[in-house]
Formats: sequence, structure tokens, C-alpha cells
Amino acid sequence: MIGSMPQHGNRIRRYCALVLFLSLASLSAASVRLGQMFDDPNSSERILSDREFLRPLMPYEQEAARQLKISLVTMGKGDPLYVWFGHSGIAISDTKGERSVLYDYGIFSFDDDFYQTFAIGRLNYEVWATATAARIALATEENRDIYELVLNLPDSAKLEVLSVLNYNVQQEHQTYLYHHYRENCSTRIRDIIDKAVGGQLHAWASTIPMEESIRQLVGRHTYASPFVDWTLNFLQSGTIDKPITLWEAMFLPALLEDALRQFSYVDEYGQRVPIAGERIVHHVATEGARAPVLDSWHPMTLQGMCFALAVGLLCILLGRFQGALYMTALRRVFRFLYGIVNFIWTLSASVLSILLIFMMTGSNHDVTYFNENILIVNPLVLVLAVLALASAFGNARALRGFRKMNTAMTFVIIAVILLKLVFIDLMIQQNWQIILTMLPLHLCNSTIPFERILVRKRRVIDDSDF
Repeated sequence: MIGSMPQHGNRIRRYCALVLFLSLASLSAASVRLGQMFDDPNSSERILSDREFLRPLMPYEQEAARQLKISLVTMGKGDPLYVWFGHSGIAISDTKGERSVLYDYGIFSFDDDFYQTFAIGRLNYEVWATATAARIALATEENRDIYELVLNLPDSAKLEVLSVLNYNVQQEHQTYLYHHYRENCSTRIRDIIDKAVGGQLHAWASTIPMEESIRQLVGRHTYASPFVDWTLNFLQSGTIDKPITLWEAMFLPALLEDALRQFSYVDEYGQRVPIAGERIVHHVATEGARAPVLDSWHPMTLQGMCFALAVGLLCILLGRFQGALYMTALRRVFRFLYGIVNFIWTLSASVLSILLIFMMTGSNHDVTYFNENILIVNPLVLVLAVLALASAFGNARALRGFRKMNTAMTFVIIAVILLKLVFIDLMIQQNWQIILTMLPLHLCNSTIPFERILVRKRRVIDDSDF
């Protein structure tokens, strides 16, 4: 027994070295596309770059401008995931003809290779013009909050806004590359309004720091679904944990409206003009129809850790039962259950790790690049899944290997924790939710809670019955 200890220690060290190597190799998968601009001829910057919003008007143009009413239409949270974050549209109404058109930068279709383009991070969204009343009626049927904020814009800016929108809905210009945080239905409208007031919106909003990061702002909307919240946090890197200003935060429709209700600009006569006019409430969602958006971010770390602890403790109980029982039939039942439970969580983790590797290396999802989570959930978990499945059918060597590799992964995660505590300014990714979910799973399945029973088991029964 004593003579086998050095060999046992050498195996553990080899496993630790293998895990560390694969983890660091996985981290090197960070995409070389970081900083690369998407080549989008219909990006907001290109569409607006040569536009002159503030210019003298001819008398007939002044008359036409006075007949235009421009409004921001904000829709609240809906039921499908893609409308959890709300929606923005810009309505142009002809007060004389009582005609109103809503310009919508959030149109996409599940046809036309949507899933393929989503996977590689090139989401093709379109700009559509539809009757405002019909669009509001549809959102009302969906039982969503609907607010219309009339905007006080300079007359010349009104005409140019209309011109930009009509240009953008033309077939050759209506498709653009969507980005969740920089180029979406809300930021496109934000950019147009900023140009309409001579860049004063950007100058003002960029001086107001936000107390919450992009990750935390998103978490206000996803907290009601722990699985979605955990998955989104896993896939996104520390790029969304950097400090932001109100300007960046306006990727959320509700924050765009809130900002405009506070903003005022200096007009051509030197007068300060509040941009927000009348606010019309078209519909208020029924209370309790869906989980509300939080006023401030609440971390979901505790929920993830409690779930992992519950699974981990179940694994300890199943593992100890199979080691303590002397009835072969019952021992095999507990052995099978133990292996299957571990197979489920390791297989799920391995799928996520492979997805993350792909998104880091083969997609334009820049929010996944340089993701620390690849150290915590790396492709080696797939090996754990194979070992767990083999152990469920009585492979004692696979079971021992499974527990040793979990021990190694436990030490890897502890090392990541120490690095994050030492290099606080470098490792800024807020991934404690991921860390404190995976740590209990690996720890509870490591050799640590089973070492004594393994030794006793070898003394009592043959490995074939283990």
C-alpha cells in the first residue's frame, strides 16, 4: 500500500498537468478578429456621415417641416427571448393628413439561413416602414407596454430625419449587420437623434457614468430565467464588464427613452430646448403577465451555486451508497445513477465549452473573445462525460479516472480564483456565477470526499464489483 503512493501521486500530477495544458491551450483560442470592424455599407455611421441635419430652409420646406411630428415609440418586454429587452421605433406623422408611419430597425426572419448567420455572428436585420397604428395594435395584442414620446426637433432636422429613414428602407439599403450592444433598434435611433441635434446628445450622455455594466443591465431582464441568465453570462467575456456611460447604455430601448426625457439641447437661437414633448401611453401590460424588468441588477450567483451544491451532494450520496452497500444489485443501481447524473452535467458543460470555442475562433461575436470561462469549462469536460458514462456501467478504472480529473479541475478553478483576486485590474470578467457553479460540481466528484471509502473498498471487495 505504501509502495503504491508515489505512483498514485505521479498519476495525479500528470492529470493536473494535462488539465492545465488543455485549459491554457483553450484560452489561446481567443479570436484574432478582436477590433476588426464589420464591413457594413449600411452601418449607422456610414448612413449618417454625410448628412446635413441643421441647415437653412426655404419657405416651402419650413411649411412641410411644421406638418411633421416625430416620435420615439418604445415597447416593453415581450414573451419570446428576443423581445425580453424591449423595442424602439421612430414614428413620423403628417399632422395635416393624419398619416403616421413607424420606421422599425428590428425586423428579422427565421428563414433565409437565420440560424447559420446567427452562429457566425453576422445577423442581418432590416429596416421596415409600416403603419404606426397597425404596429401598435400588434404590440397591444402581445400585451406589452407601449409609450410614444413626441420629440421637439429643429425643423430642418425633421426633414433630414425623414430623408434618412426613407433612404434606409429602400431595398438596397435596408439590411444592416446587427450587434446586440452597438448596432440595434435602439442605437440606430439614438444615432439619428444625436445627429438631429448636432451631436449634443452624445456629448451629454458620454459624461454620465453608469453604475452598472452591460452585463448587469442585461441581467435586469434575464434574472427570471436562471438557465438563460447563466448561459448568456457564460458565453460573454469581460468586454461587457467595462465601465460604460449613458451613451452606451442606450442600447436598451427603455434607457433611450429615459435619457431623452432628461435631455435638452441648445437650438440655433441659443435657447435650451427639452427634446421630450408629450408622452402618450398607448397600452400598459397586464400586471403579472411576465416577470418585470428589475430597477437594479441582482446577481444570480447564489442560485447557481445552490443548484450545483444540490447536484454535488446528490453525487456524494450516490457515490457513498455504492461504496458502502454490500448487496451487489443495489450497488449497481446506485453506481448507474451516480454515473448518469454526472454524465448529464458533464455532457452539458462540454457542449457549452465547444460552443464557446467556436464562437471565440470562428464567429464575429466579439463579446465572446478572450473569455476566461474557457479555463473553467473547457473541452476536457467531454472526457469527463465519457468516463462518467463508462463508470455507470461498472468500469472501475473510468470511475477512478473521473474522480482524479475532477480533482485536477478543482485545483484549476481554485487557481483561477486566486489569479482573479491577485490581478483584479486584468481579469475583470464578472464570472463568479460560472466559477461558483462549476467548483462544487468538480469538488463533490473529486477524490476528496471519496478517498477514505476508496481505500476501504479496495480492502473489502474486488475492483470488478466496484
